[in-house]
Amino acid sequence: MTSLHNILLIALYLVLALAALTDVWKLRIPNIFPAAVILLFPVWIYSCGWNAQLWQNALVFLGTFLGGLFLFSRGWLGGGDVKLMAAIALWFDFKGASALYLWMGIGGALLAIAFIVLRRMLPAGIAQSTSVPSLKARGPIPYGLAISAGAILAIVGGYINPQPKPWNLDPASLTGSHRFGG
Repeated sequence: MTSLHNILLIALYLVLALAALTDVWKLRIPNIFPAAVILLFPVWIYSCGWNAQLWQNALVFLGTFLGGLFLFSRGWLGGGDVKLMAAIALWFDFKGASALYLWMGIGGALLAIAFIVLRRMLPAGIAQSTSVPSLKARGPIPYGLAISAGAILAIVGGYINPQPKPWNLDPASLTGSHRFGG
């Protein structure tokens, strides 16, 4: 991978981590985080090259957004969660989306268990007086943490589309008859 690929992935990881931390701390995911995830994607495409399968990414994005809207209408997910989930889904094709959803689901289950245990371990006075809403007894679960963790695991697993192409910078590879017609 080139340094541009690494820079873009680090930027994406930082955006996801900040979105997760903000969700844990405030139970809100500001629009800047999903917007940043979406804005990084065209730069990623530019760095990796166009892929004929990118239509799948668009459908995964749309399907995730519509599914998220349904979950939001039922009160099962927050609006910021839906936007972050759809934004990161843009980075995946059909195969990658299944890994993304699997990791987000596992992360969500572990997160729910962790918060149930953590909330029960906190003394009652602290749990009710804390300014961190996700720590309050019977409070909502900050699912942005599971979305971000699942996305990072799916990316590290190599499921994003398009995949970065390795660059061959060996000078000998630039001098063959296939390159300069000689």
